[in-house]
Amino acid sequence: MKKIIYVMVILSLFLVGCKSKESMVSNTIINYEGKSQNWEVTYKIEGNEKKHDSYYTFKYIGTDAKPKDEVQYLIDGPKEGESNQFILKDSNEYSDKMKNTGGMPSDTDRGINVKVEWDGKTELLVLSKLK
Repeated sequence: MKKIIYVMVILSLFLVGCKSKESMVSNTIINYEGKSQNWEVTYKIEGNEKKHDSYYTFKYIGTDAKPKDEVQYLIDGPKEGESNQFILKDSNEYSDKMKNTGGMPSDTDRGINVKVEWDGKTELLVLSKLK
Protein backbone atom coordinates (compact mmCIF):
# COMPACT_ATOMS: atom_id res chain seq x y z
CA MET A 1 0.00 0.00 0.00
CA LYS A 2 2.86 2.37 0.85
CA LYS A 3 4.47 1.67 -2.54
CA ILE A 4 1.30 2.73 -4.35
CA ILE A 5 1.17 6.00 -2.37
CA TYR A 6 4.85 6.72 -3.10
CA VAL A 7 4.35 6.01 -6.80
CA MET A 8 1.30 8.29 -6.92
CA VAL A 9 3.19 11.10 -5.13
CA ILE A 10 6.14 10.79 -7.53
CA LEU A 11 3.83 10.75 -10.55
CA SER A 12 1.97 13.79 -9.23
CA LEU A 13 5.22 15.71 -8.78
CA PHE A 14 6.31 14.71 -12.28
CA LEU A 15 3.02 15.85 -13.83
CA VAL A 16 3.11 19.16 -11.97
CA GLY A 17 6.67 19.74 -13.17
CA CYS A 18 5.70 19.11 -16.79
CA LYS A 19 3.74 22.29 -17.44
CA SER A 20 2.90 23.02 -21.02
CA LYS A 21 5.01 25.59 -22.83
CA GLU A 22 1.91 27.78 -23.22
CA SER A 23 1.43 28.16 -19.48
CA MET A 24 5.08 29.09 -19.02
CA VAL A 25 4.85 32.14 -21.30
CA SER A 26 5.37 35.14 -19.06
CA ASN A 27 3.02 38.08 -18.93
CA THR A 28 4.22 41.45 -20.11
CA ILE A 29 3.06 44.97 -19.36
CA ILE A 30 3.52 47.57 -22.10
CA ASN A 31 2.64 51.21 -21.44
CA TYR A 32 1.98 54.00 -23.94
CA GLU A 33 1.43 57.67 -23.20
CA GLY A 34 0.61 60.83 -25.13
CA LYS A 35 -0.39 64.41 -24.40
CA SER A 36 -1.97 67.27 -26.33
CA GLN A 37 -3.11 70.73 -25.33
CA ASN A 38 -6.34 69.42 -23.76
CA TRP A 39 -5.94 65.66 -23.32
CA GLU A 40 -3.57 63.19 -21.73
CA VAL A 41 -4.08 59.59 -22.85
CA THR A 42 -2.50 56.45 -21.42
CA TYR A 43 -2.75 52.96 -22.86
CA LYS A 44 -1.68 49.74 -21.14
CA ILE A 45 -1.38 46.22 -22.54
CA GLU A 46 -1.13 43.30 -20.09
CA GLY A 47 -0.60 39.67 -21.06
CA ASN A 48 1.22 37.71 -23.71
CA GLU A 49 0.88 36.87 -27.41
CA LYS A 50 -1.75 34.20 -26.70
CA LYS A 51 -4.02 36.33 -24.50
CA HIS A 52 -3.84 39.94 -23.41
CA ASP A 53 -6.05 42.82 -22.33
CA SER A 54 -5.70 46.49 -23.18
CA TYR A 55 -6.83 49.42 -21.05
CA TYR A 56 -6.95 53.14 -21.80
CA THR A 57 -7.53 56.34 -19.85
CA PHE A 58 -8.50 59.75 -21.22
CA LYS A 59 -7.80 62.68 -18.89
CA TYR A 60 -9.04 66.17 -19.71
CA ILE A 61 -6.28 68.68 -18.86
CA GLY A 62 -7.65 71.71 -20.73
CA THR A 63 -8.15 75.13 -19.17
CA ASP A 64 -11.78 75.44 -20.36
CA ALA A 65 -14.58 73.71 -18.49
CA LYS A 66 -14.59 69.96 -19.02
CA PRO A 67 -16.79 68.69 -21.86
CA LYS A 68 -20.41 68.24 -20.84
CA ASP A 69 -21.49 66.34 -23.96
CA GLU A 70 -20.17 63.13 -25.48
CA VAL A 71 -16.49 62.91 -26.30
CA GLN A 72 -15.82 60.91 -29.46
CA TYR A 73 -12.54 59.01 -29.78
CA LEU A 74 -10.68 56.81 -32.22
CA ILE A 75 -7.76 54.64 -31.12
CA ASP A 76 -5.69 53.37 -34.05
CA GLY A 77 -2.85 51.07 -33.05
CA PRO A 78 -0.72 48.90 -35.32
CA LYS A 79 -2.55 45.75 -34.21
CA GLU A 80 -5.72 46.94 -32.50
CA GLY A 81 -8.12 49.82 -32.53
CA GLU A 82 -11.47 51.11 -31.41
CA SER A 83 -13.82 54.05 -31.80
CA ASN A 84 -16.55 55.01 -29.37
CA GLN A 85 -17.69 57.84 -27.13
CA PHE A 86 -17.86 58.65 -23.44
CA ILE A 87 -19.10 61.35 -21.09
CA LEU A 88 -16.94 62.80 -18.32
CA LYS A 89 -19.17 62.58 -15.27
CA ASP A 90 -17.78 63.28 -11.81
CA SER A 91 -14.11 63.56 -12.72
CA ASN A 92 -11.91 64.68 -15.60
CA GLU A 93 -10.96 61.06 -16.40
CA TYR A 94 -12.52 58.19 -18.29
CA SER A 95 -11.04 54.66 -18.32
CA ASP A 96 -12.17 51.50 -20.03
CA LYS A 97 -11.01 48.16 -21.39
CA MET A 98 -10.43 47.74 -25.12
CA LYS A 99 -13.10 45.54 -26.70
CA ASN A 100 -11.22 44.60 -29.91
CA THR A 101 -7.66 43.50 -29.30
CA GLY A 102 -5.10 42.18 -31.75
CA GLY A 103 -1.60 40.84 -31.32
CA MET A 104 1.07 42.19 -29.02
CA PRO A 105 3.03 45.12 -30.46
CA SER A 106 6.58 44.58 -31.66
CA ASP A 107 9.53 46.92 -31.09
CA THR A 108 9.30 48.18 -34.68
CA ASP A 109 5.59 49.08 -34.57
CA ARG A 110 4.62 52.72 -34.83
CA GLY A 111 3.00 54.58 -31.95
CA ILE A 112 -0.73 54.50 -31.31
CA ASN A 113 -2.72 57.28 -33.00
CA VAL A 114 -5.62 58.77 -31.05
CA LYS A 115 -8.23 61.24 -32.28
CA VAL A 116 -10.43 63.05 -29.75
CA GLU A 117 -13.47 65.17 -30.72
CA TRP A 118 -15.55 67.22 -28.25
CA ASP A 119 -17.57 70.43 -28.30
CA GLY A 120 -16.70 71.08 -31.96
CA LYS A 121 -12.95 70.66 -31.32
CA THR A 122 -10.57 67.96 -32.53
CA GLU A 123 -7.12 66.95 -31.32
CA LEU A 124 -4.77 64.26 -32.60
CA LEU A 125 -2.28 62.53 -30.31
CA VAL A 126 0.41 59.94 -30.88
CA LEU A 127 0.98 57.63 -27.91
CA SER A 128 4.59 56.57 -27.53
CA LYS A 129 5.81 53.41 -25.88
CA LEU A 130 7.37 54.05 -22.47
CA LYS A 131 10.68 52.35 -21.84
